[in-house]
Amino acid sequence: MNLNKTSTYIVKEEKYELAINYNYYYNTGTHDNPPEAEMDITSVYLNGMNITEFYWNYVDDAIHTQVWEHAQENN
Repeated sequence: MNLNKTSTYIVKEEKYELAINYNYYYNTGTHDNPPEAEMDITSVYLNGMNITEFYWNYVDDAIHTQVWEHAQENN
């Protein structure tokens, strides 16, 4: 079974909202091929402002695991 899904991981706090848009791909595999999963972050918004480049330069390492877990749990 193959799954391709586009979704958004959202962090809402009192003074800001961070929205991370991503594509998630999952293949259950076969007897000969193991399962595989991939995630691509496509854009990032902070309070509606596109901060994708800033995200890649400074933030990705701090939040990537949270987005990955969200993708796996919600797909």
